[in-house]
Amino acid sequence: MQKKQITLIFLIFVLIACSPAVPAPEQPSVETIVAGTLQALTASAPIPTEVNGISFIDDNISFVIPTGIATSATEEIVEESLPAADMPWWATYPQYHTYNLAGYVLTDTFHKADIYIYPIAEYVAMNEDVGKNIETLKSLIANPNQALPERLPFLPTFNAGQMFYANFGTATFQNGSGIRYITEFSQFPHPITNNGMFYTFQGITNDGLYYVSAVFPINVDFLVGYPTPTDQGDFAFIESEVIRVTEQLNNTSSDSFTPRLSALDTLIQSINVTGLP
Repeated sequence: MQKKQITLIFLIFVLIACSPAVPAPEQPSVETIVAGTLQALTASAPIPTEVNGISFIDDNISFVIPTGIATSATEEIVEESLPAADMPWWATYPQYHTYNLAGYVLTDTFHKADIYIYPIAEYVAMNEDVGKNIETLKSLIANPNQALPERLPFLPTFNAGQMFYANFGTATFQNGSGIRYITEFSQFPHPITNNGMFYTFQGITNDGLYYVSAVFPINVDFLVGYPTPTDQGDFAFIESEVIRVTEQLNNTSSDSFTPRLSALDTLIQSINVTGLP
């Protein structure tokens, strides 16, 4: 693993092996539709011209960390993991870059605050399931008002399942578009918790070359930090709680989250991907 600045702690969990990638809804000429939609969305996007915060700029990406979110960012290059006969689908990926937000406003969280850049062509060539997820993402960008799938597209791949999603919306960055939502992944059933919940953005650059993902832990006052043993054993209770809390999250204002959804949206809007070497 090659580092360009200092050691970065990055996420190591990936989408559950028994839950393959979400199949893309069938529709004609989706590539053509998406290309036009990406350009149109970006052209009309509110670009943050005066964001109070810390600028991060390198050869591959630039973005602004709004004041109060984090104190700095560091880059790491993660080397490729080639397919093998005994390797699960979620453990195969090309070389990609991560950008960790140091000094993040939340500390007692399962996930770290990270931005990822993946080369799409290389990833699709070596991982068919990820390719299906990318097609689903393209469809959602082109038509965000369609019926949403059971699970939304997500990278990095985790050895865990997507428990729920809430606060879904489209989002644009300087040279691309995507979707954002709140979610949590787990290897066992339990109610939604502050420790595992995070905001995520999943997007594609306008030229179709790069996939941009962001994982930012997020808290809200009405949730507990960790699942309890009682919660883990009562599956009927867990199912009803996930449904109830998902609805509550959908009805919660941006300012009630830590950090605020609007601040994280602003960070996403500031991203400009210039490419990978």
